Amino acid sequence: MSPTDPRTGTRDSVSQSYLTASLLALWLTWRKIERQLERIADRANPILVKETRQALKSRQFISTFLLILAACWIASLGGMAIIGPQIYYAAAGSEMLLAYYAILAFPLTIIVPYSAYRSLATEQEENTYELLSITALSPSQIVNGKLGSAMVQMLIYLSAVSPCIAFTLLLRGVEPLTVAVLLLHTVLGSMGLSMLAILAGAVSRVNYSQILVSVGLVLILTWTFGLAMASAATFVYEGYSTLRERSFWIANLAVLTFYFTTFALAYTAATARLSFASANRSTPLRWAMLIQQACFLGWMAALASAEGGASILATVFASGFILGIYWYLMGTLLTGEWPHLSQRVQRTLPQSTLGRMLFTWFNPGAGTGYLFSVANLTAVVAAGLIVLFSIKPSAAARWPVFNESAAYFLVIGWGYVVAFLGLGRLLINITRRFTYLPLAGCFLLHLVLLMMASGLPLAARLMVSRRQFSSTGSVLEITNPFLTLEPYTSSSAAPTNAPLTTIMVLTAALVVLLLNLRSVVRELQHHRIALPERVVEEEAALHPPQIPAPSNPWEHQ
Repeated sequence: MSPTDPRTGTRDSVSQSYLTASLLALWLTWRKIERQLERIADRANPILVKETRQALKSRQFISTFLLILAACWIASLGGMAIIGPQIYYAAAGSEMLLAYYAILAFPLTIIVPYSAYRSLATEQEENTYELLSITALSPSQIVNGKLGSAMVQMLIYLSAVSPCIAFTLLLRGVEPLTVAVLLLHTVLGSMGLSMLAILAGAVSRVNYSQILVSVGLVLILTWTFGLAMASAATFVYEGYSTLRERSFWIANLAVLTFYFTTFALAYTAATARLSFASANRSTPLRWAMLIQQACFLGWMAALASAEGGASILATVFASGFILGIYWYLMGTLLTGEWPHLSQRVQRTLPQSTLGRMLFTWFNPGAGTGYLFSVANLTAVVAAGLIVLFSIKPSAAARWPVFNESAAYFLVIGWGYVVAFLGLGRLLINITRRFTYLPLAGCFLLHLVLLMMASGLPLAARLMVSRRQFSSTGSVLEITNPFLTLEPYTSSSAAPTNAPLTTIMVLTAALVVLLLNLRSVVRELQHHRIALPERVVEEEAALHPPQIPAPSNPWEHQ
């Protein structure tokens, strides 16, 4: 065929037609993508858009980004100059990876979380949060916007350093899987620190508290940066053998479980802190606590079943000790809640008999919070005792001495937690009759009570002869839970005064529990109330019932 055949046209005209059609299809595709992006931008969180614009235009972000680029450039030139001609055959990737990781870890563990804290703290300092609270934005949208802005900054810093980190793979001595795991841990750690920083910004609303929280947060972030560098150095040099161990991946899965449950708890706490005072702040938090405890017990049970033998006893001790401290700390916050329920909360209470039996403990209130902590700790202690009783006894004794010590440890520890939480709640109720006591004040009251009870035996030592305190864990030191429980963990045999100590602690716990029941019963008598007629009419006007459309032409006729 001739290229100039008039019947078919030239090849150039055919090519131009195909090119024009391709460009037209590409332009139409891009227009569809652009319209989709516009819809996503319109539906995006306005807090995310505002915070991202402010962060990317701030001097802090620009200076930090330029410093990171300059540090990467200096590290690249300096590292290659130090390595010298050996770079052609030596495995120098590990040293260069640690240098680039230090440059990346500093903004991800310090700059980004602290910026997230300041973004929320500034809203409260400049009294602009009140404007946000009266808009249609929910507290969860505000937290999502702050957290999303921190993630955008994190991704920008990561994109700036990631080419240099990829360059270390060419220098040998580093595996791609090691780099991937290291970066994944760093990104998740930065997200977790940002979430904790947002929670700190939501908690600190007064100027003097913001100063204390700011200083404490900087110290924690600096310590986290040092810990990240030490862990990265160990992992990079031992990553080849560590990644091939099964226990490494199991431990990572357990840590990720703890990470996600703690992240959910911090997210729920920040959302609750930013919500209205009449909203239900407590129920989501209690569900998060319950889920975290279930995950922890699941991993401890899997560890005990996999190891077997003496590890079962160590698992019981560790579970009882950790969950005892956990529910004491959570109880100090739950018992500080306001006992009165708003009408908005009462409209969401369980209505059926079965629902009231199962979910009343999730209702807001100091009394239900106290019983919620006690009930969860009681379930843990009961499960631990069942495990101890199910262990097969040794041939020498019907009941091993170490099991007896563990049983005493669980029971006495349960009594201390119940007694101190109940006594602290009684003091909170008495104090609130005369003055307003916030949640932070309730926590400090619990802490002061524990410190005073622990310091009484030490003061008695100075006042009387030390011969009366010859052994640790004596009855005279019973108000100090740390000195009392220490002999049950350091020795396999229980102390001789264990029965007397158990009776005294359990008696005090039951007395305190009975003293709290009267006020707890009043909280349990709350019933679900119906919506007011005005609210029903407004909801009906806002959400009118939809008229079903015809499904075929004959139905319309």
